Amino acid sequence: MLGKFFKKKTDPDEYPDEPVFARQLAAEQHGLGWETTARFARMREEVYQKRFGKAVNEFHEFLPLVPTVKVMEFHRTVGEAEVITLVTSGMSDLPMAVPPEVNSPHRVELIFYCAESKQGYVDTMQWLAHFPHDHKSWIGAFHTIPNGNPPIALWGSSILDTIFLLPPVVAKDAKLQEDLILDGDGVQFLWIVPLTTPESTLKQRKGGNAILQLFQRNRHPYIFDPKRNSYV
Repeated sequence: MLGKFFKKKTDPDEYPDEPVFARQLAAEQHGLGWETTARFARMREEVYQKRFGKAVNEFHEFLPLVPTVKVMEFHRTVGEAEVITLVTSGMSDLPMAVPPEVNSPHRVELIFYCAESKQGYVDTMQWLAHFPHDHKSWIGAFHTIPNGNPPIALWGSSILDTIFLLPPVVAKDAKLQEDLILDGDGVQFLWIVPLTTPESTLKQRKGGNAILQLFQRNRHPYIFDPKRNSYV
């Protein structure tokens, strides 16, 4: 399954290399009524429960941020192994400021696959969920976001310091927009995949295809491994 996924080709016109910090969200989009946020939350979580089962845990933000983003933890059994899936809920309350000429989802949520749940994963997912809204911008598939400048290693790794966003590798997770539609916008997941600086540099020079081919050659696991070596 993973080999077939990583053979997919990117379309540079469909997925620009980096987000554009340009458009301003309309003023009314910054403040959501309680009824709207509650309705969106119910819709999301009904779809999540059908896809993932009952949430094992929920991680809430302590500050009254807009949008309010929580991270939900779900457990799946794949073969004999348990896979933990973390997903955000709330990022899609607001559409992102996607330029009109770009074919990319306006509403997204984040998904991350791991062997154990850690607060660091949750904190990063919540920060990233706010990133496009805070910057009046957008994020999409095949974008890279370094963890600081210069980038700092993530989550116990000594070399993984950049976030790479992809469509989910799990087929049913890639079809979220078929069941979750908010105000006419299909909501899609973006899969969080950490990269090393050399891998990120390769992506900047040669595009997302180069990383997918690298993943395929190295049989990159979709479950996060903080101890993996750089492929470059």
